[in-house]
Amino acid sequence: MYNNYRGYGYPYNLLGVPVSLYRTMNSSLNINPVTVQTKEVRYKKPYIEAYLRIPVLQGPMFQAALNRINSAVENDIMEFNRQMEEAAKEYVERPMLEGVDVKPYIISNVYRITYNRNNLISIVLVYYEFVGGRDYYIKVSYNYNLLTGNPLSIGDLFRENVDYRRMINEAIRNEIQRNPGAYFPGTAEQFQGIAVDQPFYIENDHIVIFFGFHQIAPTEAAIPVISLPFRLFGNTLRPELLVR
Repeated sequence: MYNNYRGYGYPYNLLGVPVSLYRTMNSSLNINPVTVQTKEVRYKKPYIEAYLRIPVLQGPMFQAALNRINSAVENDIMEFNRQMEEAAKEYVERPMLEGVDVKPYIISNVYRITYNRNNLISIVLVYYEFVGGRDYYIKVSYNYNLLTGNPLSIGDLFRENVDYRRMINEAIRNEIQRNPGAYFPGTAEQFQGIAVDQPFYIENDHIVIFFGFHQIAPTEAAIPVISLPFRLFGNTLRPELLVR
């Protein structure tokens, strides 16, 4: 039923709850009653070794949402596994027939729950691939409204009619200009702005924007992130994000 309120903006928050009521509920809504367990997928074949960790969210509330999130995350991890196993088999098939020693693919992943408050949850997952003697990384995030079970876009963190992309783009350029040595030369000038579906997650009181491996910073920096504190955006953020 909360979906009916999504377009209203203030005084309704993105949870579909009137802000005045939300504040009175703060003590019970601040920390989500959600825990996580890990399901492991481990195996070795001549052409691939897999060490995968699947987060399984549990709790006495939000059952429909948790089931939806768990299914989405597990399906993505297993699809990654399927694609990598298929690619690995093709990669080594001919050399193995010719008696050539080929290193198997190695795949793994790690995850973190970076935000678990105010009926919102953010999960960050990093895939690792060892292919042909080289390391590769892929980072993905999952941001969900636990009341509705719906995924959150970065725009959902802001009030209605806020030009959030302009604000975020300005904050990112300022950060790059303050620390030019951490990025490729000309990154600030060449930065075209965030996408509508820009990958992000919430961590502590920050919106964390992340980019592709080696996209805006050298490989040594791994997967570059730019962490933007809530205070940069003031009251343009949805009120529940400011509840401590």
